[in-house]
Amino acid sequence: MLFVESRVADREVERGARLAVLDALQQRGLQPLIRSARLHCFEQALAGDGRAVELERAVAAWADAETEEPYVRGDLFCFEDFVYFLVFGEAGEGAQTLRAGLVYTAQTEDPPQKLEAFCRDVEGALAAAGVGPEAAEPPARFEWRARVRGGREAFTRFAAAEADAAPPPEATRGADAARARAAELLEDPAGRGLLRRLSEAQADGRAAGMLASAARDAAEGELVTRLAAAGLVRREVQVSCRKDGRSLFRLPSPEALAMVTASNAVCSECGAAVADERAEELITPTPLAASLLKDGSWMLSRVRAALAGLGLPERAVAARAATSEGEARILADVCGEPFLFVLRDGDFTPADARRALSAEAEARATRLVVVATGKFQEEARARLREHARRRSRAGGEGEVIFVEGADAAPAELREAVERVSREALTRELFELDSSAGLDVGHMLAARFRLTARPGELRDLAAASSIKN
Repeated sequence: MLFVESRVADREVERGARLAVLDALQQRGLQPLIRSARLHCFEQALAGDGRAVELERAVAAWADAETEEPYVRGDLFCFEDFVYFLVFGEAGEGAQTLRAGLVYTAQTEDPPQKLEAFCRDVEGALAAAGVGPEAAEPPARFEWRARVRGGREAFTRFAAAEADAAPPPEATRGADAARARAAELLEDPAGRGLLRRLSEAQADGRAAGMLASAARDAAEGELVTRLAAAGLVRREVQVSCRKDGRSLFRLPSPEALAMVTASNAVCSECGAAVADERAEELITPTPLAASLLKDGSWMLSRVRAALAGLGLPERAVAARAATSEGEARILADVCGEPFLFVLRDGDFTPADARRALSAEAEARATRLVVVATGKFQEEARARLREHARRRSRAGGEGEVIFVEGADAAPAELREAVERVSREALTRELFELDSSAGLDVGHMLAARFRLTARPGELRDLAAASSIKN
């Protein structure tokens, strides 16, 4: 996906000075795309006699004097994996009359530093063109500020509340490779079901019976092997007194039992040799399994991993551990749009829908994504859809996305996030459409798609599916 960041400054640049600003930026190694295309057109019109710049000035002077649309509204500056943009505002459009921004991908290195460098270049170009801060009387300090939408403010509040709540790090972060692999296995309903049955059997003292059942089922035995490799279950050997059935001790492996029996140890209950007592292999869930299964915390890890696979930085994702009702929540800042994720390990009911709407209002989110491992009850779907329709009729932004099954989340999230990314491009760059003679946002989206390296596309596909 593409990301957009921009800064604004209270600096109006008159129409007649804008070509000089672009000249100064070009001298700094920033080639203006729209202007270059126009100059090429003028060169073709003049049959290459070298006077394209003179024709440009003549056309610009006429356009600025006779038309409402300025000849230079802004421009684009393209590099291999990012694009700068500069938009000049017009009088009457508000105080934010100069906007500098960056369009980039998840692979772009250090976007904040790149945007900072571009803003400094714009300042220098304005000074060279005679419209910089020092040209004012008295000299004015040039100040850039982030262009903040309501979504950014909502995310900041949610993230602050998350910090105050201080949920356990293991419930909110899936960066650790072993934990991410374990959470991936829990997408399989069979894996979650087996772990829950093992937990219940352990609590009831039936762990040995569970192992015997698994041994009769080859598929379940393979699943146990995979869960053990991911650190979700461990195999143990329980030694019990044959006389009264009381458990004597547990050992981590048959090898450990061999060492004990070789030592000629005897039963503390009946005095018989340990080698003659009953030994049974057990499968028990690990603390990692317990922490991931508790209140569906594994879903937090999986959705965070899916968002990271789309390129969202960690600072743009805030999570809250599961509530007493068993729901976990994530708020993600996607190009200034707040996405609220409500995660439920089980069916999604009308009561869950009411809580989701309350959470949406609290977070001031414009997009609500509900991920449930079970079924969505029709009344719950209808309630959320009607809410979105009411917001739309009232002129507000609203969207509800239903994701049934955690394994479907990566593909669903990619589609939704990329759609919002395209909308953000349009929102930031539509002023340049008339100058370029095309939809600039759509053109940049296609440009990045065409120039992506095959290896990057494979990496992104792998990240979106979150498969090892």
